[in-house]
Amino acid sequence: MKRSTFRLTAPVVREHPLQRQIASTLTIELAPPGKVSRFGVCWFSIDHANYAGEVPGVRIGRGIVAGVPDLFLLYRGLAHVCEIKAEDGVLSDAQRSVIAAVLAAGGRAGVARDATEVLACIDAWNIPRNRRVREPL
Repeated sequence: MKRSTFRLTAPVVREHPLQRQIASTLTIELAPPGKVSRFGVCWFSIDHANYAGEVPGVRIGRGIVAGVPDLFLLYRGLAHVCEIKAEDGVLSDAQRSVIAAVLAAGGRAGVARDATEVLACIDAWNIPRNRRVREPL
């Protein structure tokens, strides 16, 4: 019987701690959530973690849909959304569908695995920020 090789691997950081880190970074780089930055950017997080819940029909009736991205940024009247995924996470069919709808409606969408990738999306979208967070080398 062949023994498997023991390898140490770093733990995968789950989405909740990632979202807290990203929220802190965006507060430094833009403004607190729900406030307008000096550049005219407004952002906030969207949490539908328990989308199905006990009475999913009530949520659906209010227009809440599965797959809504975790972050919403508004700049110059254009919606920008970003889905946060853990290192081993993959987009669900519902998330791909909502991202496709945002893109079809003229918005911008991205997927990020940490705060650095969120900042890269913001920079790619030409959204101005404070540039106070030092990026890793």
